[in-house]
Amino acid sequence: MKKKNVCKVMIIVSALSMFSGLFGCSGSKKYTADEVVSFYTSYSGMERYPVYSFALRKEDENWLFSASCYVGSRKEHYASFSSVQIPPEDAEGFLEIILEEGEIKRLRKYREPIHFFHISDAPMRISGMTFTDGSSIDKETAFGDKTLDYLYALADRHYEAAEKIEIRAVSVHSSCMDHSSSYSFTIEKEGDDWFFSFDAALNRSGAHTEVENQRIGESDAEEILRIVKEQQLVTRVKEYEEPPDNDIFALDETTYQTSFEFADGNSIYAPINAGNELIDAFYRLAGVRIYQR
Repeated sequence: MKKKNVCKVMIIVSALSMFSGLFGCSGSKKYTADEVVSFYTSYSGMERYPVYSFALRKEDENWLFSASCYVGSRKEHYASFSSVQIPPEDAEGFLEIILEEGEIKRLRKYREPIHFFHISDAPMRISGMTFTDGSSIDKETAFGDKTLDYLYALADRHYEAAEKIEIRAVSVHSSCMDHSSSYSFTIEKEGDDWFFSFDAALNRSGAHTEVENQRIGESDAEEILRIVKEQQLVTRVKEYEEPPDNDIFALDETTYQTSFEFADGNSIYAPINAGNELIDAFYRLAGVRIYQR
């Protein structure tokens, strides 16, 4: 008899767990738009880049806006930029929209679906907000059309200024136990000229070749900058977050660093791999430069 009762309890608990997953469960506290300190929403499908991705966050008294989406009157240009400071009235306009549209309440009450099967290339919509008390709401859903229209309008308004921030230097480095696989590449603009420095094994094996400040053509630099833009590397570096320290060290671990310097004097870096396309382009450029010497 006891076994039957235990089984009944387990069945009821399982049913309640599934019910709460299907119909949602969230805290009872009701937040206002004035309590929002960060916001994000994105929609990703099978394309290489998100259909759209927007984020707003408050830092000190400033609002920073990030976006990846098609912009312009015909939506033919894909822009991707991060942490661009926007006027207070732009942020206030957004907060008014989410208040009018009841987005906080809708997100809080949204019923999260249960996924019995995972399809890796299925479209995914995710949205979330963080509030002044540190709590957050994250759900697999999109915001309403009026909210998205406002975010697209913000992207249209600010992408040109964001893309005009001139990159003056690009550096990628890798260090590993196999010295022939290590590399260091840098292009840097001085005045109107671009200069290239590298320390790498040009055939990716054998001895390293080291060159300092060799002048390169504008087209060579533009090819590197094109890849940086298409791969959204500036955004990846800006948004990098240090993983938690688990006190585990690999003796033969390969380390990476990608960094950028800008015309306004600012610089950013992160310990990330810049990707094969950019690294391959640097190796090709190094091979051409050595051949022309």
